[in-house]
This record gives sequence, C-alpha cells and structure tokens, in this order.
Amino acid sequence: MKNTMLALAFAAAGLVAVPAAFAQDAGQNAQQGWYVGANAGYGQIKKGPYDNGDFAGGVKGGYRFALNPELSLGVEAGYVYLGRADARGLYTQNYGGDAKSKLQGATAGLDLRYSFSPKWYGEVRGGAFFAKGEGLTNDKFNPQSVRFNSTNYYAGAGVGYNITPQWSVGLNYDYYQASDSDKNIHLPTNLYTVSAEYRF
Repeated sequence: MKNTMLALAFAAAGLVAVPAAFAQDAGQNAQQGWYVGANAGYGQIKKGPYDNGDFAGGVKGGYRFALNPELSLGVEAGYVYLGRADARGLYTQNYGGDAKSKLQGATAGLDLRYSFSPKWYGEVRGGAFFAKGEGLTNDKFNPQSVRFNSTNYYAGAGVGYNITPQWSVGLNYDYYQASDSDKNIHLPTNLYTVSAEYRF
C-alpha cells in the first residue's frame, strides 16, 4: 500500500512539473464539460487466499471544470466490476466449496487532468469505493466464505491521447481498497486497463 501511494504521489508531482518540451502551444488545452467513459483490463488481488486475477472493467461519467489553460478537475461517479479470483494454497485444501472471490461496486470521486498538449494528457484520481464483495476469510486453517459491503477508497493514475476533441483513449492503473476487518476478509485489487472517453 505504501508503494501504491508513493507511486501516485510521484504521478501527481509529474503532472504539476511538466517540462516545457511537452508544450506544443500556449492555447487552451484544458477540457471542460460533460463526459462518459469505459475501461477494461485485468484486476489482480494479492492478499491472503488470493494471488491472481481476472477480467475487470467499469463505466463512469461526470463533469470536468477547466481550472487554468492546462489543468481541469472532474467530478465523477461510476461502477466497476473487479472480477473473480481463485483462492490458492492451504486455503483451498481446508475449504471444500467455491473459493472464488467476487468484487464490484459504485465509485464517487475526483479526477485531476493535466493537458501536456492538445493531444496528450495525464491524470490522477481518487475517491470513495462502495464495495460489494464475497470470498474467503484470511484464515489458512479455517477459511470461511463471507459476503460484505463496505465503504473504502480508490486511487489511480493514467495517460491518454485525444483522437478528436470529443474522443480519447488511455492507459490506466487504479487501486481499489476493499475489506471488512470485522469479517476478516480483504480483497485489495490492482486494476490495469485501457479506456475510452467521450466528451459532450
């Protein structure tokens, strides 16, 4: 987790201190207005019973405000499906039922985007993750399958390319914290995706 937060801090610093070599003009590159987006890729869990991943993806929408000629702030909400991972090792030996995890939920947060040029941008984002999950408890010798609902957080970063003023594509990394300590279940998920966005 410390490595994740450190990587996001460096990404944020990089957006603020962009070399002048990336600037192609002095015009208004920051985006403003309504947008919708979708992403798809690989969700990976490396905690307790789980050390693998599955197909994952999500959708989101929001409104972006231009803060200055290069920087914009989006307020967004979405829904993400983070896949079904298989349990491994002693957990499966000591549990006879379906050991797959399942994680999904709604998100609400902020997206800070820096436009390096009319075509290229980088962004950092984060907010609340309203998780709904199920899986094995973190107990090697007596694992139990439980379901949970919890409010945690997500954070991420990405880079993208504007194909047209309305359409863009991107590469992203996001971290979703999902756990219920009272039930001893922890499903923190790393999400690696490609994305597409349409701006109205």
